[in-house]
Amino acid sequence: MADEKIIFSMNGVGKVLPHNNKVILKDIYLSFFYGAKIGIIGLNGSGKSTLMKIIAGVEKSYRGEVVWAPGYSVGYLEQEPQMDPDKTVIEVVQEGVQEVMDVLNEYNEISMKFMEPMDDDQMNA
Repeated sequence: MADEKIIFSMNGVGKVLPHNNKVILKDIYLSFFYGAKIGIIGLNGSGKSTLMKIIAGVEKSYRGEVVWAPGYSVGYLEQEPQMDPDKTVIEVVQEGVQEVMDVLNEYNEISMKFMEPMDDDQMNA
């Protein structure tokens, strides 16, 4: 029954840098429960960013298994993103959530129409 609440699992994940064989992550096992708040703490160079990239699906070259429950996904903002210098931070973030913003804007338009007076033909359409 508790497994139904797990939305993410990482089983035996490891990452070795190919150019120098440095072990970045070794045998990582973790699970996230729905609604959990998590933090990743570690020294510089200990693999925090690599772990986040694996969780987000950005990093593909690792060993082990990463599983998301159906219907769940993750958003990822790079530690040092390449952004258009002519855009504000809010504009860049809005690009990342544009699909959600489009649905929200459509909802708001429909909601505003309910505030306008309608004749019988419009109400029956």
